[in-house]
Amino acid sequence: MQARYDIVIIGAGAAGLMAATIAAEKQQTILLVEKMDQAGRKLRITGKGRCNLTNTSPIKEFISHIGSDGRFMRNAFSMFFNNELMQFFEQKGVALNIERGSRVFPQSGKALDIFLALINGIERNKNISILKNTSVTELITSPAGIAGVALSNGTTVAANKVILATGGKSYPLTGSTGEGYTLAKNVGHTIVDPIPSLVPLVCTEKIPDELIGFTLKNVSLTISDSNDKKICNFFGEMTFTPDGIGGPIVLSASRMVSRRLQNGEQLRATLDLKPALDHDVLDKKLIRELNENGTRILKDALRLWLPAEMIPLALQTMTIEHYKRLNQVSATDRKKILRMLKALPFTIVGTRSFDEAIVTQGGVSLKEVNPKTMESKLVKNLYITGELLDLDADTGGYNLQIAFSTGYAAGKAVNE
Repeated sequence: MQARYDIVIIGAGAAGLMAATIAAEKQQTILLVEKMDQAGRKLRITGKGRCNLTNTSPIKEFISHIGSDGRFMRNAFSMFFNNELMQFFEQKGVALNIERGSRVFPQSGKALDIFLALINGIERNKNISILKNTSVTELITSPAGIAGVALSNGTTVAANKVILATGGKSYPLTGSTGEGYTLAKNVGHTIVDPIPSLVPLVCTEKIPDELIGFTLKNVSLTISDSNDKKICNFFGEMTFTPDGIGGPIVLSASRMVSRRLQNGEQLRATLDLKPALDHDVLDKKLIRELNENGTRILKDALRLWLPAEMIPLALQTMTIEHYKRLNQVSATDRKKILRMLKALPFTIVGTRSFDEAIVTQGGVSLKEVNPKTMESKLVKNLYITGELLDLDADTGGYNLQIAFSTGYAAGKAVNE
């Protein structure tokens, strides 16, 4: 082996940068290996460039937003949770704001400030070397545990400890293309099949051109299985895409249904455009407005109940003569209008790709990782962090906190 370090950290994203910062406290020699030409590329675009770095929810509520087994995070959170994370960045000169939904952002609105707070300290530390444009092709092990890494430039590096922080498969243009799963699998780890999560959903229904990119606010989305059993319901904003639906409530719903869709299930979604009005109240309102506007034709009168952009989809959904006058609308027709307003149907058949996914669902089995230290239970002195783990959470700062907390736990552990 041509070089030796106390610690090699693979990946300079949120988890890797935090791990390097904490591990460096004990003056150990650290090599931070980054496959891209720049560190932290995904961190710098997260939250649409604003970086929702955590959420101020109490720990029990926070964990309820984590899929798979959120309890795995209890130990890491007990060491380094939202308050500690906020204090960490504030001490580095980053002012923070708490916004709607208990979400925490840098006051500047720039994810770059979070990245710079981490990388500046790392670059100033004489014990940390950063190697860019380089991948790790193999984890080198011995019967005693980790021994080092093989690099894409043909060299090998000996190391006492290795931290895997390569990220998942979401946003692959930032460097997250799944190599970490292969590295972990090759040393014996079980990988829960990685799939896109927090991602737009694909529908069979044709989305009219005028609706693509249009956002609805204060609507309710329900997704059910083929037996009409409700899987999830979310209230808020959604957006129409060329082949389906997206936006905040759809991304949240995707986390609950991505695995089913990957397994070939076809799901049913219904959109309640008038969630503030129950069925009977809305029906009485419809009867009154049909009577008051009897001479208007349906195609134009739909503007009474819908944004103009929604009318083509509404007409596509209802089998009612478009030019029928409202005083000719039958009770059966009225029920069709009511059903369209309260349960606009979509057939969900898949998700968009990793290119559009915010996080990865799946990863290294949590059963094979020590939740206190992030150390592999299979390979001594190998630590696995962040999105590589079979952990994913809702939008709202939960996923970045997982990355920072697991990076922190691993950074602490390699100092012991």
